[in-house]
Amino acid sequence: NEYQNNNNNDIFLLKLRIEEDDSTITSINKPIIQQQQVYFDIEVIMDSSSDKPLGRLIFDLYYDVDEPVLPLHTKNFIKLCSGDRKSIDPLAHYVGCSFEYNANYIEDGSGRYLWGHILKGRGRNAIGRSNELINDTTLNQRRSSIHSCFGGQYYGKKYDDNDDDPGVMLTVSIAGPGRGSTRFSIVRVDESPLEWKERLLLNSGVIGRLQKSCLPTLHAMARQRLGPPTIVASGIL
Repeated sequence: NEYQNNNNNDIFLLKLRIEEDDSTITSINKPIIQQQQVYFDIEVIMDSSSDKPLGRLIFDLYYDVDEPVLPLHTKNFIKLCSGDRKSIDPLAHYVGCSFEYNANYIEDGSGRYLWGHILKGRGRNAIGRSNELINDTTLNQRRSSIHSCFGGQYYGKKYDDNDDDPGVMLTVSIAGPGRGSTRFSIVRVDESPLEWKERLLLNSGVIGRLQKSCLPTLHAMARQRLGPPTIVASGIL
């Protein structure tokens, strides 16, 4: 009887160990999503005595550790925000850079507004060689990261219409001007007319979203007529 009891205990402990191992394996196989927040403080630079602060933009960046979609583009963007490489290359950061500013970037009801804002940066990347184009080779290997719409396609995170989200996407250029460099765009998908929507994302890679609380700052950028919105501070939260 003593032998039988010890044997039953051993079986129970073995079963418990197997269940623990199964749960560990399940947790290991589950995709790990890291969330990174970056910010830009925006002003209109006029002169030293009358700069116009517009507010702060905060973006949530999502990075799938197991199956990253645009890991190099995302890493480059984060490092340009933080200025990690500034001591090596004083041009490898976003502070002091201005968004494109002309009639197409002013929301005045005339119908010319492009429902987005572009910042070209200084063309000096923060990963690899500063003047070398970034190329995420894993992009075409993950068909789930390629989204077709309006006869074209865009990449990265898929846009979804969410009532709790302002639908403002942070994108990098995958094809065309600024591809693989410091250029990025802030795209107002949800607020755009029906004929635009996801079409605004074509040939770009979606790497993040604007936080809802920052929408008034973006509106201020779009509706002011003082001059180019400029990044005066940036970093990681």
